[in-house]
Amino acid sequence: MNKPLAGVKVVDLTYFVAGPGTAKILADWGADVIKVEPSFGDPARKTGATMTMPIEDDNNPFYSLYNANKRGMSINLKCPEGLELMDKLLASANAFVTSYRTGALKRLGLDYESMSARHPHIVWGQINGFGDYGPAKDNPGFDTVAFWARSGAMIDIAEMGQPINPPIGFGDATTSCSLAGGVCAALYEQQRTGKGQKVMVSLFGQAIWNLSSLVASTQFSDVYPKTRFNAISPVINSYKCADDRWIFLSILEHERYFEALCKVIGREDLIDDERYNTTLAGKENAKELIAIIDEAFLCCSQDEWVRKLTEADIAHERIQHVVEVLDDAQALENKYIVEVSSRNGQKVKTAMTPVKFGNIEPNIDCDAPCIGQHNRELLKELGYTDEDIDGFEASGVVASN
Repeated sequence: MNKPLAGVKVVDLTYFVAGPGTAKILADWGADVIKVEPSFGDPARKTGATMTMPIEDDNNPFYSLYNANKRGMSINLKCPEGLELMDKLLASANAFVTSYRTGALKRLGLDYESMSARHPHIVWGQINGFGDYGPAKDNPGFDTVAFWARSGAMIDIAEMGQPINPPIGFGDATTSCSLAGGVCAALYEQQRTGKGQKVMVSLFGQAIWNLSSLVASTQFSDVYPKTRFNAISPVINSYKCADDRWIFLSILEHERYFEALCKVIGREDLIDDERYNTTLAGKENAKELIAIIDEAFLCCSQDEWVRKLTEADIAHERIQHVVEVLDDAQALENKYIVEVSSRNGQKVKTAMTPVKFGNIEPNIDCDAPCIGQHNRELLKELGYTDEDIDGFEASGVVASN
């Protein structure tokens, strides 16, 4: 894949998923991303254990997912010498990406106002939980609470009755795409003017944008949560097949495709039935139409329905489990999923960042760095000698494992 951000340097002071994911996207696009951690490391180094994954230094697939293609540095930001090193690093960087809370950044002198006074060229990007204003602005904001719970997503996109148990990192990963795009827009202006700026994204704001159609529709009597029995439309709904597998129909132009659907399910008698053959009529009589389609789908297997619906050019798809996507030819041939090797040689299929430039080949330059792995290399780039670096290590200004 082409690297449009080659030559751009990004300092990454992030943890867990949303912030690291942003910097990973920028690294995949060619930026030289320097991951800065404390001596104990990003806590996400341990998160994979909650999902039954290994968390060793030489095999940590969850951590690598959001931190590969970066160089790693460990700096003690609680001492003046460490802050001085960080400032030198920032002086030569194009962008700074963080997911630290604003209060912590202010205490370190790494908030936007402080940093831009020293380095007016820098693009400063932050992901936080709830935004920069309002009563929740200082609250801790993981995607489970800020993206899922407060936005309505956790309960309104679930089957009616109980909240969804959200997958780890889902909201984080979508939010990281937005911040990566925002940083790139600011880098474009930096190239034109030489000036940096503040780029702000929150998990709560991202979730509201993701739910933007519901934000509009719920003001006009559209009620959530729904079930498949009161779906947004009977022809935009899930249906069980004879083999207990499921198909999702997605007919957005009801009047255009209703006749074709009736023929596919063997109910030509419904083609001119005014109770069902228009968008509004179908919605008004949804319970009855869903029951009719339910009965029809139970007559054939999923494979048979895929064949019939494809021949009729009706939008649909198999409802798959994530584990099935690992071997999905469409995902593999587009290299949305690629097999990569950990340091110990274990291979694992890994999701790739979604945007491609010019070709579909992924940029897989290196595994996620160990804590402080590139300390010496990076400090030498900043002009320090081996003697200086030995002193930093001895005094705990930098650390490595």
